[in-house]
Amino acid sequence: MKVKIILAGLLSILFTSCNESFLDIPSEEALTTTVYFQTENDFQAAVNGTYAAMRQWFGSGGDVSTTPLILIGDIHSDNSRYALNPNYRATTGPETSADFVPETTMFSSYWNDFYNWISRCNQIISRIDEVEIDADAKANLKGQALFMRAYSYWWLVRLYGDAILHLDPVSTLEETSKALSPEADIKAQIILDASEAAGLLPGKAAQEAGRVTSGTAYMLLADLHMWYGEWAEAETALKNISGYSLMDNYADVFDPANKNNSESLYEIQFSSSSSDYASYFTYMYFPYPTSADVLAQWTGISNPQDLTRGEMFNTPTPELISAYEDGDERFAASIMYIDDANGVTFPMCIKYLHTHSTYWQSDDNLPIYRYSEVLLYLAEAANEQGRTSEAQGYLNQVRNRAGLENTTAATQTELRDAIINERQVEFAFEGKRWWDLVRTGRMQEVISAYGARVIANPENYYFQGGYLPVASAFTDTRTKFELPDSEKLYNPNID
Repeated sequence: MKVKIILAGLLSILFTSCNESFLDIPSEEALTTTVYFQTENDFQAAVNGTYAAMRQWFGSGGDVSTTPLILIGDIHSDNSRYALNPNYRATTGPETSADFVPETTMFSSYWNDFYNWISRCNQIISRIDEVEIDADAKANLKGQALFMRAYSYWWLVRLYGDAILHLDPVSTLEETSKALSPEADIKAQIILDASEAAGLLPGKAAQEAGRVTSGTAYMLLADLHMWYGEWAEAETALKNISGYSLMDNYADVFDPANKNNSESLYEIQFSSSSSDYASYFTYMYFPYPTSADVLAQWTGISNPQDLTRGEMFNTPTPELISAYEDGDERFAASIMYIDDANGVTFPMCIKYLHTHSTYWQSDDNLPIYRYSEVLLYLAEAANEQGRTSEAQGYLNQVRNRAGLENTTAATQTELRDAIINERQVEFAFEGKRWWDLVRTGRMQEVISAYGARVIANPENYYFQGGYLPVASAFTDTRTKFELPDSEKLYNPNID
């Protein structure tokens, strides 16, 4: 880990020309030194490199070919399943992650990725105030770096709790071996960074499409305060978010033709223009095997192939399917039923299934924060502070857009349940469900009951060919994950 953090600090700001899109992958030959940062273009390239690193992480998923956002938020919850393909059991990793087996290699591997992001941000934040560049550009660039650092620590807090607090570039071996800071200290730093970012960043109308805004930073603050049940603080942050509105049609929110739309506070940017920038997670949601003809029918590609060797991720559970009310327009925008090449019928996530031209190169962005979440968080914060009627109004905006009538929930308890249920279907396949269960204290109850159903009726949860959940399934429903072995073994300041 020592070596990895040093390399992240010294080599990870791998830049492209400022004339390239901030989607671009930085060149691995462009090494950072203390003399690099001299111009606005230098800092712009550094910020672009941070976006590129995040795009790669959200797009590839490390050990499995699905984004970690969904692997943790949906597949590791009662929303969706890894559908076992007995003809291609390449790895048990996704399978055991979905079944809450105490095998946390995939989750612990993310630790180094987050510190990669943090080290990139620290290089920018530590130097930008020393350089004479346009004041507005400086504020925007610094605000983006501060948000990215806060967002990185936000992942660390939720996954691991305590973490190492790096706020300056690492330049010596000794600086890599710091002790863990308490979760409360990491939380305080997130608040500092996100608050400063909110004050520096422009609003949506003035920001380049796809970059974070002041609204994104306030949303991160609200996300954190909701996590800790700090309702008034969350409400204050949420009411500072302006310039956004719901799209009229739910399905249009996810159409690549409407990227960075009025509802989007932040989404990870992808482009089908090349394999380097394309998203492909929708291909992981097809059942295996799927014929080339079916693949062409649903994707529109001109060069389809039979999907024969692979695994089906993010398969909607019976629990998620039953959570949709009759007449909910979000169902048809999110789920369809499809037969695999053997005639077995599966429900399939189609939220990110849109026509594109080339095999394995789709154009879909990945949403992180949307305006509907602002409304549902406002509903929750108002309800928890005893303002039930006001909460109903926020909730009904989201329901009405989905073609549903106003909520019938009347009491605080009823409304509390209604809001969480609304979040389950509104943000299905967007990586929110697991975190909602944890932060509301529902995880143990919900997942224990869910696990019992999986074990009792594995065929309902896409086990085929006589396969069953592993013996240790659902025996360890922990909410925090282990630090990587490299950190525990080589950092003398960690027990």
